[in-house]
Amino acid sequence: MSSLSEAAAQEELTLRRDWTRFGIATILFAFGFAVYGGVFQNFMRDQVQANEFDVGSLESLREIPGFLTALMAGTLVAFAESRIAAVGLAITAVGIGITGAFHAMPPIIAVSIFWSVGFHLYATMQSPITLTLARGKEGGRHLGRMAGLGGLATIAALGVSWIIAQVVGKNSYNTFFVLGGLSILGAAIAMATLSHHAAGTKRQPIVFRREYGLYYLLIFLEGCRRQIFSIFASFSLILVYHVPVQNMLALQFINAILIAITAPRMGKWIDKVGERTPLMFYAVGLIIVFLGYALIRKIEILYLLFIIDNVLFTFTNGFTMYLNRIVRPGELTPSISMGITVSHVAAVAIPVSGAWLWHYFGNYQIPFWVGVVFAVVSLVATQYIPKGLPPKRETA
Repeated sequence: MSSLSEAAAQEELTLRRDWTRFGIATILFAFGFAVYGGVFQNFMRDQVQANEFDVGSLESLREIPGFLTALMAGTLVAFAESRIAAVGLAITAVGIGITGAFHAMPPIIAVSIFWSVGFHLYATMQSPITLTLARGKEGGRHLGRMAGLGGLATIAALGVSWIIAQVVGKNSYNTFFVLGGLSILGAAIAMATLSHHAAGTKRQPIVFRREYGLYYLLIFLEGCRRQIFSIFASFSLILVYHVPVQNMLALQFINAILIAITAPRMGKWIDKVGERTPLMFYAVGLIIVFLGYALIRKIEILYLLFIIDNVLFTFTNGFTMYLNRIVRPGELTPSISMGITVSHVAAVAIPVSGAWLWHYFGNYQIPFWVGVVFAVVSLVATQYIPKGLPPKRETA
């Protein structure tokens, strides 16, 4: 009996170690990616002399690996999620680390597609690993907790980036990219050390089921929203309002603080009331944000809406929790992979289409009207999510 107790205690200790290492990997990735993301669009303007159409085209091409996520994850079905995530992080680290060496569009596109392959492998595995370690208990809280850790890491990254920008000058972009790459490489090493606790059940290679249709629709609409706002909101501030890199870093710093505070609370709220109400609130918030960018030209209000949108992003764990409610055993990871593929139908099409609309009509606000439409459709679609909490069961 004592040997059984010792074995159980050892298993619990190993699980705690996995949580610690997974948390470290989450922090290091978020730190590195925030360093990269905090300056990339300013880099595109200052070093590459890119316009709105260049940026939109780059984003569409960079999202092509996401469109192939289900195929890539299905091909790697024999490997544990943590191993796939570690390989993805290593690829991302190399690609981001060398970004600053290039100052023309063709090599920037090539290296962006390269690291995007790794990023999408990691992104596919992150939520399943979290829910597997959670062992079917308080999945929303754990997803929110990981998002909160990422937010804290982003705060640190943006603070460090702001100091670097003051010390070495805003045009020393290579410093930012090398630092980001090294941090993400550390995340890859931490991820590779996870034990069997991070490995889910035997996975199906590729899953596309009609019963998951509402999830696919919601995640497609989320892909549209994310692409429109993440690309055109920030680049309109930079290109139209000439916001300098220090101000963009400050905005993202504020965002990170608020995300670190709100993400765990949003996760707990989802665990408490189910996915429907938080996702309805999210859709209404998006409608307001997109209308603001489509109608308002006062920079202070645009700053505020930029912050609100990023805080609203903490609600998106509701999509994963809804899938976890309805998914069959062994199909969580491949279904998330398929969801990412579906969302990247939008990710490939929206950036270049929105950039064309902006470029052709000479008005940066047009893509945000398209965003309003997607947000309204998303609000309608959330009405079909079941009310309340799902029945108690083990995580798939």
